[in-house]
Amino acid sequence: MVNLKAYGALTPEYKAIIEAAAAVAHTDMQAKYDARNPMALKQLVAGGTKLFRFPKDVMDAAFKESMALYSDLSAKNPNWKKVYEDYAKFRADQNLWFRFAEAGFDDFMQQQKL
Repeated sequence: MVNLKAYGALTPEYKAIIEAAAAVAHTDMQAKYDARNPMALKQLVAGGTKLFRFPKDVMDAAFKESMALYSDLSAKNPNWKKVYEDYAKFRADQNLWFRFAEAGFDDFMQQQKL
């Protein structure tokens, strides 16, 4: 998070430094998250944890309630509505792509005996 007033007062060079540092921090955090989670999952299972996916009916109910909440927030908060409408369009486009490109590969790889 950055104070926009202070950020706006920076020179273009300092703004570029902050943007580069934020990009590196994000990439580093995401890489650590992806690299550490498999080991953490193995530790949980080794300790006796039983893993289950949420049942479809629970996921359906959660999705329905989420959509109702987003609709309610959109009706009450114009700022939320603007951001959410942009996000929802982006999400729909991403889901279209991932269904075609990534999901098929992921399904295939999950079936392999690696």
